Amino acid sequence: MPWHKGRWSGHPVIVSAAVRPEFFEAETAREVIYQIPQRIRVVNVRTTSIFEDFSTLESYEECLAQIRSSQTLKRFR
Repeated sequence: MPWHKGRWSGHPVIVSAAVRPEFFEAETAREVIYQIPQRIRVVNVRTTSIFEDFSTLESYEECLAQIRSSQTLKRFR
């Protein structure tokens, strides 16, 4: 689970293949992730990108544009 400055709900969440069958039986991914808190591992990250929501095509495209813009700026520094 990504962790950024005291917050740990973000994307992407990396899940073991052993947990995969649980996703087919659950109503939501969140249900599987938080069902057994002991199996959650936290990874510190330096970016707020983990909090971006791209559940629609429009929000995904906006997110992608921000990433590309950021990468372009870094090349010219």
